[in-house]
Amino acid sequence: MDAARGFQFTPILAARNIIACRIGHPLLRRKKLSTDDLLDFPWIAPLPGSPLLADLHALLLSIGLPEVSIRYSGGSLLSVFNYLEETDALTILPHSVVFAHRKDRQITVLPLQIPQPPRSLGILRAASESPLPAADKLARHIMRKFDLLRFLIERHQTSIVWGRNDNRD
Repeated sequence: MDAARGFQFTPILAARNIIACRIGHPLLRRKKLSTDDLLDFPWIAPLPGSPLLADLHALLLSIGLPEVSIRYSGGSLLSVFNYLEETDALTILPHSVVFAHRKDRQITVLPLQIPQPPRSLGILRAASESPLPAADKLARHIMRKFDLLRFLIERHQTSIVWGRNDNRD
């Protein structure tokens, strides 16, 4: 990933979005999911101007769906979790967020493959300066922790039986 001139970008976690829903959502009981199934339920829209909102629009365009029914828009992550847990709504979230809250919230991944954005979470540093020892130590610590997180997330992803995103069966 390119950084602006004068900066160095070190990717630490590739973007991986999923469709999130509550545990016990009706779509989780279906043996075969299609993208048309996504039209049957209300959606939570990410905050205006956020990369996730752009990802939601790109997802809908790429799988040929018209606009979905937005029942709730944005707010804090806590309010999105609360709304998800109490309704049959769907939303797009980073897999790392759902993974991080898998034990303390009643939300899960809807196992439907969706297109992924071409971006990464990373560390951005000035390229021209030699890093301060404390900043370098912090960056190495963050990279080690994210290496472990990436391993755990990838293991979680492989445990999910991903459905195909066929529109027509």
